[in-house]
Amino acid sequence: MKQKVVDTEKSVDPIFRISGPPGMEKEESDSSLEMKEDCFSLSDEDAEETNWRLIYITALVSFLGAIEGTAVHMSEWPYMREIDPDATVQFFGIASSASKAAHAVFVLIFAVWSFKYKTVKWPLITGRIIAMVACFLYLAIEYVPTGRRYMMMFCYILFDISGSSPSILRAYIAAVSMPKDRSKAFAAMSLSMTLSIICGPLIQMAFTTIPYPGFTIIPHVKFHVYSAPIWIANSTNFISIAIIVFGMKELPRKPKTKKPKKPSIFELEGLKLRIQKIKKANIDWILVFVCWIAKCGKTMTARSIGTLLPILMMVQYGWTGIETVRITSFLMGGSGILSMFVIGSFMFCKLGTIVQPRFIYLFSIALFTMLYVVTYPYKSIGVEVAAYNSTDNTGCDSDKYSWCEGGIAPQPYIFLCCMVFVFGMTMPSSGISLDTIYSKILGNIDQSVMQGAAVILDDIMMVITPTYASYIYTLLGLKPLWIMNGFIMSTVVILWIIMLRKFKPYS
Repeated sequence: MKQKVVDTEKSVDPIFRISGPPGMEKEESDSSLEMKEDCFSLSDEDAEETNWRLIYITALVSFLGAIEGTAVHMSEWPYMREIDPDATVQFFGIASSASKAAHAVFVLIFAVWSFKYKTVKWPLITGRIIAMVACFLYLAIEYVPTGRRYMMMFCYILFDISGSSPSILRAYIAAVSMPKDRSKAFAAMSLSMTLSIICGPLIQMAFTTIPYPGFTIIPHVKFHVYSAPIWIANSTNFISIAIIVFGMKELPRKPKTKKPKKPSIFELEGLKLRIQKIKKANIDWILVFVCWIAKCGKTMTARSIGTLLPILMMVQYGWTGIETVRITSFLMGGSGILSMFVIGSFMFCKLGTIVQPRFIYLFSIALFTMLYVVTYPYKSIGVEVAAYNSTDNTGCDSDKYSWCEGGIAPQPYIFLCCMVFVFGMTMPSSGISLDTIYSKILGNIDQSVMQGAAVILDDIMMVITPTYASYIYTLLGLKPLWIMNGFIMSTVVILWIIMLRKFKPYS
């Protein structure tokens, strides 16, 4: 039986582009046979139709898991400051780094579990159970008399561990979709994630009229602006488990081939074998390193903004916790809506074929670089940082920040509008375009190792950036951080322009 080939031009998700150029049919190679044995697949080898029911169920499970994270993330810093005045920006950065490190580790653990025991349901159910435990601890956090920030950090870690289990859904999507429908199948997944960015803030915003401490349900368990989304999120965990148990199904592996099975990528020998094949492959390593540098630079600078955004609102502008949550909800919702239009342009207007990916990515990183230029706290057009208000615990506390006196913040309206526009435009476009280019550079090989290397680098940036950003901001203020981030992104832009012509064969 001949292998159906994925269309590398049309596929939204390049991780699964393991075959040759579009239109080419060939007998299955050893590596492709091995991958078929190692992955989940449709039980009927001759099936010609994508199982859209399972695609939609998978997207729904992904949406319910993601909405929990988006609803909780916006109020993390305001709530930590509210219930533990000893919490510092540095501690919040360390807590964020620890949670991202746990996420990176458990992505691998869930992947190995799913692969080794050929199961999708149990890793997903375990992730939802961990999320339930995190929600219950988060709601009961006021039972802890002192050091509540440490309990909150533990909850962040549990939330990110639970959020790592849906990573196995990418392989599940590939298994239940035919090559001709693969791009639409992954677009459904991307759309569910984007919808969570919109719906999560709406859930949070709906409860901003209930200030802390809100209503007491039982002693030390309260219903207020910070805890209400957790109650909603916990209910989605029960719904998710029901959908996983009754809606999804485990997928059998394809029948074994006559060829001897080679060791999998999760075994040392299998990893060595793939690395040897990569060394022998005709890969342009200079372009691979450029893609890695670009991905790390973009992730590092974007994550630093994500970490500090609620802190900037409360320290720079003196906004209260509820105001910060409300404004962050508008920001995330606005950027999510804009992202949907961008994703739609790739899905329905074929933007990726009209404009070459190398130019789309250049536009994205150039626009992101301009964000630091436009929102820089210029003395001539900026505003003075807010004075410290001990009642609300907002504003710039000179005991914690040496740069408070004479400190300048960007104009708030310019700052917020730029955040919505730039993040909404660049996050989906840069991700799709860079992944497409990277996949084409790797070419017709088993890309699992090289794609894994890119993910690991991205995770490393996600781990170190919160600590880096929080310490720079605390010690030096916003100006040095913006200069450093702007320099990083300018370097990425210049490097991309220098290599632009070499990227042409892969665009």
